[in-house]
Amino acid sequence: MSTKTYVDGMLVDWGTKLFNQTPIKAKGPKKGLTGVPLVPKPKKKGKSGGAVQKLDAKAIRSKLGSIAKKPPEVMVKISGGGKGMRHIKSHLDYISRNGKIELENEEGDVLTGIEDLRELRKEWQDGGSRIADESDVREAFNIVLSMPAGTDELAVKRAARDFAAQEFDGHQYVMALHTFATDPDPKPSKNPHVHLAVKAQAADGTRLNPRKADLQRWREGFAEALREHGVEAAATNRQQRLKRDRGEKQPVRQMRERGATLDRVGKGGASPERIAKAKRTEAKVANRYKKITKALASSPDVEDRKLAVGLVERLAEERRNEPIRGKPGRPAKDTER
Repeated sequence: MSTKTYVDGMLVDWGTKLFNQTPIKAKGPKKGLTGVPLVPKPKKKGKSGGAVQKLDAKAIRSKLGSIAKKPPEVMVKISGGGKGMRHIKSHLDYISRNGKIELENEEGDVLTGIEDLRELRKEWQDGGSRIADESDVREAFNIVLSMPAGTDELAVKRAARDFAAQEFDGHQYVMALHTFATDPDPKPSKNPHVHLAVKAQAADGTRLNPRKADLQRWREGFAEALREHGVEAAATNRQQRLKRDRGEKQPVRQMRERGATLDRVGKGGASPERIAKAKRTEAKVANRYKKITKALASSPDVEDRKLAVGLVERLAEERRNEPIRGKPGRPAKDTER
């Protein structure tokens, strides 16, 4: 066996564990088409269609390179959804700022003004599967795709367009780009972001039913689309960066920005069981990195050896900047030998 074959094999073995990319068996829908399986079947002509595929050595190297270079992390979240057309109408009004910001649908048509909004609402309510004014189930998902301030705004929009076309093929959806300069809101966000409203039921009757694994796949898909438009972006999770701090939650940050009292925020602390579980997970992730960097360091390819050094330095930086568990604000001790 050649050294390169050995290194590639180690990267696939440990990289798939690190990035949780082994194929997931899809569950069939119950009682008809009640939800999209977690991992849909791959589409023809090379389209992933959201399917989770086992990564090859090249893809593992790409992901590791993203961690080593420390590009900005994408933000993808579900910010609620409409239970009935009344809720959906309110959200469409919000993301379009009542027609002041243009919307773009799945066909690439641009919608502006109140009249276009009315036509859109009528089309969503009566077209395909009809949506009642009030419903007990979520009829639409509100998704936010965001990048840090300073990111090329048009690249964010183009990447969101490509991401939506691949991930939500067969669904009706509209997207709106919000930027600091164009958002008429009195306090616009400095982070360029796209609001993506997706009708839950597709043309073939299947319904969106996103889970945690789907959200991570969405992050990775959006990051990949950004890179294709010239924007460096990563979609690693906190554990993959050996990052202990979960960061400040959005509601807490918003309260802090308003000057609200935070006396009861963060007082409880994590339980000993939760801390012990987190430490076990951290040890597993650290061991996987150890195996990967050892393999890369033995590679005949100089770029592999550089990647090994970059990973060690990057992860050591994360560990130095992390607080000790249970004692916020203090730097973490370097326990590696």
